[in-house]
Amino acid sequence: MRFATIGHLIDEKDVEDYPKSWIHNQLVVFPELNINGTKGYLTALLLTSQEIMEQPREQIRKYILDAALYVQNELDVDLIQLGALTTSVTNGGVWMTKQTEYTGYVNHGDSYTAAVTCESVRKSLQCFNKDPSDQILAIVGAYGIIGEAVSKLLVPKFHHSILIGRRMEKLKELTQTVKGNCETTVDLKTKEADIVVTATSHPTSLLNPHHLKKNAIVVDVSQPPNLSLDVCHQRPDIQRVDGGFVDFPVRLPTTRIPSGKNFACIVEIIMQALEDEREHHVGSIDLPYLRKTVERAKKYGFLLNELTNFGQAITCK
Repeated sequence: MRFATIGHLIDEKDVEDYPKSWIHNQLVVFPELNINGTKGYLTALLLTSQEIMEQPREQIRKYILDAALYVQNELDVDLIQLGALTTSVTNGGVWMTKQTEYTGYVNHGDSYTAAVTCESVRKSLQCFNKDPSDQILAIVGAYGIIGEAVSKLLVPKFHHSILIGRRMEKLKELTQTVKGNCETTVDLKTKEADIVVTATSHPTSLLNPHHLKKNAIVVDVSQPPNLSLDVCHQRPDIQRVDGGFVDFPVRLPTTRIPSGKNFACIVEIIMQALEDEREHHVGSIDLPYLRKTVERAKKYGFLLNELTNFGQAITCK
């Protein structure tokens, strides 16, 4: 089973570093990967997050479908992973499964990402000697694909949780499936929180220095990051934690992923290809499947073994 990711640029200047031979119309295709005998590709639309948010959704969907057909027909791929905003604009990948021209399988990769996010929170609390039972948690993007699963798994463990999103009706729906002491708000009410999880599709950094409590921990899952390096420098008391990286033995052909690491979403599709599992994994996360991704990660060694901030190891107190 051959796989391909379909992501997008983080910075428009990234394309300047790519050889022209990697560019195919609106798509950059990185050199072929071989993971334990299973082959595949990282690819990205030549669009930034901001451009994806600004252009008509139907046009972006056309670019995504064209990319899927290219990897299917030219690279013999039969499993794709939609990354970052390509998930958002395709209704969690559901739209992609309904396009008859693409005959393969679709996975947004968010199940293992949600699992790794929860593990990042657990390790962060342990690292800084904090007990969730007396801590306040805030989840920004709480009813999104990742945020919904993280809310279900984490809220019961905390003293109090603040679920944040742009639409109150969606937040109220979420509370029907979440157990634990929580409130909902459309305001960026993160300053009360001891630990903040960001899992949004916001195209730029979202959190400013005044949004955060003293000594807060921010587990930042979003790409682009919701908490910038500049804010980390302005608020050295804050501890930012990468929410989506795991250990990975193969060096990837992009500087956006630190050496020895990989995004959990990409790892998920690689594991599905290694297992030759021919199914879609789109839309809301199925928690039993999420747990299956954790077991697969243990099998293949694609685990969160250290906490990092922008790829640099974090020293625990």
